[in-house]
Amino acid sequence: MTLISPPPHHDIYSIEDLAQLIFDLKQVNPDALVSVKLVSRPGVGTIATGVAKAYADLITISGYDGGTAASPLSSIHHAGSPWELGLAETHQSLRVNGLRHKVRIQTDGGLKTGLDVVKAAILGAESFGLVPRR
Repeated sequence: MTLISPPPHHDIYSIEDLAQLIFDLKQVNPDALVSVKLVSRPGVGTIATGVAKAYADLITISGYDGGTAASPLSSIHHAGSPWELGLAETHQSLRVNGLRHKVRIQTDGGLKTGLDVVKAAILGAESFGLVPRR
C-alpha cells in the first residue's frame, strides 16, 4: 500500500485550524507534548512562528534527505531544502519574535554523523533525528 509521510490533514487550512487542533489535543491529554513537523523550505521560519504562537511544544524541521521510507519516491525527489537552512531560519525567526523560549526545536532528514549533530546544535536544535548507517 502506498503511504504518504506525513499524512495530509485535509481539515487544516490555516494557522487557526492548527491552533484549534493543538488545543483539542492538549484537552485530551494535558500532559502530552504536541509536536508539529515542518518541511525545510524558504519561509519555514514564518510558519514556525505561527506554530509556536499556536502553543505547540516541539517543532521538527525536516530536511529533504532521509525519512521513514513511507513516501513514494515520486513525492520526495526535490522536495524541501537542506535541514540546515530551515533550522537556521526557524531559530532566527523565533528569536526575533520573542518565542524561542516557548518551543523546542528538533531537526531530522539527513543527520548521519556526529558532526551533523554538532552543526544542528550550533544552529539551534535541541534534539535530533538520526538516520542509522546501512
